[in-house]
Amino acid sequence: MNKKVYHQIAVALAIISIVLAVGLLVWGERGTIFIAIIPILIAGLVEQMGKKVK
Repeated sequence: MNKKVYHQIAVALAIISIVLAVGLLVWGERGTIFIAIIPILIAGLVEQMGKKVK
């Protein structure tokens, strides 16, 4: 895979995380907001993997 694919995956995960965080806030589950952090962490790892690809 090339850098563009890794970047697109990272962006998609970030968008999912934002939607999840907003959904949890609206739903009223403030204690479970940390679940929305997980896709952001995965997106960061994917972005780092993309930087290592030529």
